[in-house]
Amino acid sequence: MLTFKQFINELAREDVTISSTDVEEMRKRFGDKVLQMGHLNKDGSMNVSVDCIIEAARSLKADALTEAAEIINNEHMVSMLQSGESLVERVGEANERKLRQMIRNFQESDSSKSHRQWKQIEKEVFGVEYND
Repeated sequence: MLTFKQFINELAREDVTISSTDVEEMRKRFGDKVLQMGHLNKDGSMNVSVDCIIEAARSLKADALTEAAEIINNEHMVSMLQSGESLVERVGEANERKLRQMIRNFQESDSSKSHRQWKQIEKEVFGVEYND
C-alpha cells in the first residue's frame, strides 16, 4: 500500500506508464479500446494521463471502482460485471475530452499563447516534444 506521501507524488505526475506486458494483457481482456487510454510508445508501453485516470475513477461508484481494480489486477478473474471494461472506456473517453479541450483552447487563443498550446497538443498526440 502507498503511503500518503507516495500517493500525492503519484497524483502530481503528469502521466503514468503502463508496461508493454500489461498493455497486451489488457488488450486481450478488454479489446482495442485500451489503446484509446493514452499514447502508445514504440516499445509497446503506454503513457496515460493521471488527470484522465482520476476523472474516470471519479465517474464510477466506489464499489464499481473497487471491483474494477480487482479485475484489472487479477488476470485470472473473469467478471460478469463490466466495471473493469467500464474503467478502461472511461479513461479513453476522458483522454479524448482532454484533447478536444486543448484543441478548442488553441483555436480560441491569441497568437501569444497559440505556439505553447500547439506544443501541448503535439506532445499529447505524438507523445514527444519536437524542437522548433
